Amino acid sequence: MLDKETRTAILALAAKERSQREIAQALKVSRNSVRAVLASGSAEPAAAQRGSVLDEYLEAIQSLHEKCRNKRGQANLVRVREKLSERLRQEGKLLEVSYATFTRFCRERGIGAEEKTPAGRIVTAPGEEMQHDTSPYDIELGGKKMRRHGASLVLGYSRMLYLQFYARFDRFHMKIFLTEAFEYFLGLCRRCVIDNTSCAIALGSGNRAQMSPEVEAFEERFGFRFLAHEVGHCDRKGKIERPFHFIENNFLVGREFKDDDDLNLQALEWLEAANRRRLREFKASPLELFAAEKGALVPLPLYVPPVYRIWQRQVDRQSCISLHGLKYPVPAAYIEKEVQVRETKDQMIVLDGHKEIVAHKKKVAGSPEAATVVPAGAPRRRKPAQLTEEGKLKALGDGMIAYLEALKAARGPRYFWSVRRLWRLLCQYRAEDLKAAVAKAHQYRLFDVNRIETILLQDAAEKDYQLPLGFEAQECENLPEYRKGAATPEPDLNDYIPKPEEGGNADAQ
Repeated sequence: MLDKETRTAILALAAKERSQREIAQALKVSRNSVRAVLASGSAEPAAAQRGSVLDEYLEAIQSLHEKCRNKRGQANLVRVREKLSERLRQEGKLLEVSYATFTRFCRERGIGAEEKTPAGRIVTAPGEEMQHDTSPYDIELGGKKMRRHGASLVLGYSRMLYLQFYARFDRFHMKIFLTEAFEYFLGLCRRCVIDNTSCAIALGSGNRAQMSPEVEAFEERFGFRFLAHEVGHCDRKGKIERPFHFIENNFLVGREFKDDDDLNLQALEWLEAANRRRLREFKASPLELFAAEKGALVPLPLYVPPVYRIWQRQVDRQSCISLHGLKYPVPAAYIEKEVQVRETKDQMIVLDGHKEIVAHKKKVAGSPEAATVVPAGAPRRRKPAQLTEEGKLKALGDGMIAYLEALKAARGPRYFWSVRRLWRLLCQYRAEDLKAAVAKAHQYRLFDVNRIETILLQDAAEKDYQLPLGFEAQECENLPEYRKGAATPEPDLNDYIPKPEEGGNADAQ
């Protein structure tokens, strides 16, 4: 097909009364093409018209597209194709079209295709808006793959970026991260755009989101407000979404990290170079733009208190406290006593009232330091003794012993609870009935003790409460046991029926 420039040249040469042969030789095209262009008289090339075997079923496809919708009003093209195939099969035809060809036909005809709208561009003034988000990464630390959450904050005007990684990320760590980011920028913006994360939001979403009281107090401390974007409108925080691709394909590539401290230290070093790179869109680096934005930032308060939270813990028999699944040793004098634990970003400080007992560096799950260190002189943990109920149950015979061994292998640590439940059943039912129910449970490998009670109740219903076959209701009334159990004789109601006097009128009386 000839392009617009060639067709324009053909028409121009024809207007100068050049022959078709001369035009074809000058433009190196065939004379048939020259004749076709002169016949059309238009420089615009005709659109390619490609037919499809589905053209004759266009109305049927449009009708099925309207019918095959779910509760949310969304149509399913898979179901539309299936319904069309069923309809053609009834007519003795076959739909020999792949699903990819079918969806392309629908897109070209505008069936089920949503109208594309250009993404809006949000321009913010200096110091007006910052955006915050997190993303999980699997990072190799000390030769071992670990899941870490990368938290980042970007200033909307200058695109200055701050980045740190955390083993876990919740409301406490969000406050730690934002405090460090504000100190890194020596200020903050008046608005922080986030997604609808539970780290900040107590209820609601979007403009109707209600921040938790703890987060509102954090806002008041620094003088800014969180803004959650509407559900499904993640483009509202697109300025923080783009750096994640840069982090994943630049910072995390070709670098080795010893531990979490080394990871975050290298992240700060990488930020120095990342904030100096020249942005093609702005023809300047974030650091150069930050020079213009720095004066418009909200200044930090005179005193920025450290972020911490308090836990109440009891010192166990190993002279340790447990927090987040990790143990920290405490002096043996505090065994079985209540203490307070003040958790900061890097430390676990154990307090007895206002007195500091001991301070430990915060451990990270999976690291060598996470192993429990038992203080010298601390009592060793005793092995739990055998349950007395278990011995009494085993006295019922070999069947119960075999079931208890299988139950222990299947239930694991929950075995002790199951033993106590079996002992309560032995106290409520006859030993012979319990042994029969346990044998049946062992046969079908039922290790839920509640199922054993169901078997006991079913057996009791069949033995004691089920009437024999062929038993009639009339026979029950004639049984001596039934007559003996009657509380009172049948009443004689003849004394309550009025009788007319002789010679009188009963109706008159």
